Amino acid sequence: MNISTQAQAVLLLNAWFSKPEKGEPKPLTPAEWGRLALWLRDNKRSPEGLLAEQDALADLDRWQDRSITAERVAWLLGRSGGLGLALERWERAGLWVMIRSDADYPPRLKKRLGVQAPPLFFGCGSRGLLAGSGLAVVGSRDANPDDLAFTEHLGAIAAQQGFSVVSGGARGVDEAAMLGALERSGTAVGVVADQLLRAATSSKYRKALMAGNLVLISPFNPEARFEVGNAMARNKYIYCLSDAAVVVASSQGKGGTWSGAIENLKRGWVPLWVRKPADARAGSGNAALVKQGGRWLPPEVTALGELLDVDRPKPVGGEQGGLFDNPPNRVKSTEIHEPSNIVLASDMSEAESAITPESATSAVHSIDKVPDLYAVFLLNLAGITRDEPMGPDELMQHLEICKTQLNEWLKRALAEGAVKKLKNPVRYRVVATKAETR
Repeated sequence: MNISTQAQAVLLLNAWFSKPEKGEPKPLTPAEWGRLALWLRDNKRSPEGLLAEQDALADLDRWQDRSITAERVAWLLGRSGGLGLALERWERAGLWVMIRSDADYPPRLKKRLGVQAPPLFFGCGSRGLLAGSGLAVVGSRDANPDDLAFTEHLGAIAAQQGFSVVSGGARGVDEAAMLGALERSGTAVGVVADQLLRAATSSKYRKALMAGNLVLISPFNPEARFEVGNAMARNKYIYCLSDAAVVVASSQGKGGTWSGAIENLKRGWVPLWVRKPADARAGSGNAALVKQGGRWLPPEVTALGELLDVDRPKPVGGEQGGLFDNPPNRVKSTEIHEPSNIVLASDMSEAESAITPESATSAVHSIDKVPDLYAVFLLNLAGITRDEPMGPDELMQHLEICKTQLNEWLKRALAEGAVKKLKNPVRYRVVATKAETR
């Protein structure tokens, strides 16, 4: 995978590459990355400069920050071996990496989140879809059949009218909305909270990925397991990548659907529409969202464009880019009303004007590369059979693929010597490479 030196530095500072050992320094949080980026600006440094300039870390040692130390940064930057192995795995799976300075980083995220926009995304599929018009569709994982039928129909309408469905890829409403669009040759954007590699091999998404109708992205390690905190954190990206949002089902005061919708109402990112449930008890959170400022979704939606054309508060701070992007148009400070703990757009503009390294533009990367799904299958198989081999039924359940596809890939893997077959009962496991057994 060919990436710029700046992208390497951003990955080293912000991403996990393997399961952390106890006591290891943690990658920077988005807030910490924002503080470090401002320090780099003020000291006429760049992220890649930390890798190449010997005196950069010495300067950093004189910076007083409550959690970012020169030792921690040096340790993170010293993980180049782990980064190289991770990039090799991800490239084999057809994944790509996007950082804020890339030309196709979603402008909506910079505009609405400013320095809180993720420093990087991992992704699979057609990244050009991230710039298109989208309708966010969110709701419960345990939605009832009526809600799921409605959601699938809404996804179909979005496909017919040229809107991408933006959702989280989870079971329930998210999955129904995305499949409703994809099954009618529409497009979808999935912001997944865990197991991006696994999602890329799922039978329900394979055809859409190959057709260029789907992009799956995650700000988290592509092999990360589910964590509630990550699932909650990604909700803001679903809203900020869309032009309007529809809440199908929510529970008042609890769950990611509720918290994400409330955050959107407070921030004024996009218009929030709420489905009026036939059974009031089935959607107690829906009525509460309307009281908080949402709007009831019309019973018959004929033109989704009408959902976008409503008054809403403008995003706080105007359009904001990254510290190392090309500078956007400045926003007058008199137009900004922000809490003191948020970096102002004027600060961002100065930072971007001060540092615009040539390496901010990533090197050659495959924009719409079709993933090698067989390679992803092997990666996932290695992960789930590391401790003990599994039988065919278990593999189908864990990998979410059909029996025919599983048998085809297992047959190929056996022929290549990548998988070992055990008998009585029949089980499979990936054969460890020499490097892995050292």
